[in-house]
Amino acid sequence: MIVVAHNFASQARLEDMARNAFAYGIDLFVISKASGMAMQSGIPVVNRLAFENGKNVLITKDLKEAIELTKPSKVILVYDLAEEELDLNKENIDEKTMLVFFGNYPVKNELNLGIPYFISPKGLSEPGQFVAIMERIKNK
Repeated sequence: MIVVAHNFASQARLEDMARNAFAYGIDLFVISKASGMAMQSGIPVVNRLAFENGKNVLITKDLKEAIELTKPSKVILVYDLAEEELDLNKENIDEKTMLVFFGNYPVKNELNLGIPYFISPKGLSEPGQFVAIMERIKNK
């Protein structure tokens, strides 16, 4: 599975996403369109975490570039305002699936790049959403 932290500005949230991804064995962590402290201080920390854990980090200018470079089999966009909940009985997630988590709500053209779903309960942070998905996959 390919995990993407897209449009994150918070250093702490970006680092938490990477730590969770690496803890669950994700080999490729993608950072796209980072800004603010996430870009300035978070990226070096995530890079170090990846190096220490034998994992890979890809940094891209936007989500479209991340998709072009990694060539996922499908792209799942995770955010609270999606109309449909992610149902793992209907949606198969494999090693070529890209899961995109948004630090800020997506803009309209980003929503055309994948299938939007929300994770219940709504209101979880992006790292919490990721953990909820991974635990549901593990217990499936």
